[in-house]
Amino acid sequence: MRSAYLVLGVPGNATPEEIEQAFRTAEHQFPRERLAEEEGALGRMGEIRNAYKVLRDPESRAAHDRKLQETARPRPRPRTVIVESDEPSPARRMLLAGVLLAAVLFAAAGFINWRTAQTRKEEAAIQLATQKAAAEAAEQKRLDDERQAQLRTAQAKQAELNERRLAMESRYSAANAAAVLQSQEFSAANARRTELYEQQRRESSRVEDERRAAYEARMRTESDKARIRALCLQNYHRVDC
Repeated sequence: MRSAYLVLGVPGNATPEEIEQAFRTAEHQFPRERLAEEEGALGRMGEIRNAYKVLRDPESRAAHDRKLQETARPRPRPRTVIVESDEPSPARRMLLAGVLLAAVLFAAAGFINWRTAQTRKEEAAIQLATQKAAAEAAEQKRLDDERQAQLRTAQAKQAELNERRLAMESRYSAANAAAVLQSQEFSAANARRTELYEQQRRESSRVEDERRAAYEARMRTESDKARIRALCLQNYHRVDC
């Protein structure tokens, strides 16, 4: 049997860390492009994965080591006795039957190996397709996440713009209300000043009218007195009657 240590390229006393490192190195040596383009790369990578699965598990590794020890033991060579005879002896017939049986077994083993290689190729192709589908799904998820992030960013910017617009409209409304109030207060102040001026003008006119009326009354009185004095002087020859 083929040693898993030779397939993975590690010694028989390799530690789990060395086995793990050897498998990671093999994975880097057989990227997806090489597996897809190079003939036999899928089968080689399948053997490496199987060897890694055997060696990373302590129980399967121990069973593998026992099989290797059994394979390494020297088997006793059978002694062949050739007996010359006109008719084939039973031993010769058994030998021929054994040769035929061995040929059949070798052919069956070759077919099994070919079938195993085909199965490994199919498994590698399926695994490659699965990895490709997983990579495409991951890429699609990344694109979806990026679109969602861009959408959230755009929504956040739009919300910020709306808040700024509302704040500006609120400040404009407040400033407009303040301007209207100031204009109303200014108009009210002007109205009060105009009313006060009108009151002062009417009061000044009234005082002036009263002063003029008093002056005219005084002048009439003085005129009357002068006329009376003149009459007294004319009639009684004296100023005071």
